[in-house]
Amino acid sequence: MTAAPPRPAMSKARRLRLFARDGGLCDICKRKVLAGEAYELDHIIPWALGFDDSDENLRLVHKTCHRTDKTGGDVARIAKAKRQGRETGQQARRAVKGGSIPSRPFPKTKTTWPKRPFKGRET
Repeated sequence: MTAAPPRPAMSKARRLRLFARDGGLCDICKRKVLAGEAYELDHIIPWALGFDDSDENLRLVHKTCHRTDKTGGDVARIAKAKRQGRETGQQARRAVKGGSIPSRPFPKTKTTWPKRPFKGRET
């Protein structure tokens, strides 16, 4: 996976603009965020998956709603994306060994199968 770009700082003006856009309603529980109540701006598509910090990808949520709703599913999706982004299998072994993987030599003589005659019951 590519390295994450630096995350832009969230200005107060932008936070207020997004608060007004959502009408002060939590996007998860649909209740009003009251004065003094903790709220967060949540990425709909997690930052680690898309590096998208646009206004369309942000939503207003209560801090408690955010903790109960998003974290488990997001962590699993991000972990899966990181696993899939790594080189695995033969590509990784080639990188470690320096480019090529030596193969086992084939036998020089022809052998017939089976080497011993079959000593079982014939039907």
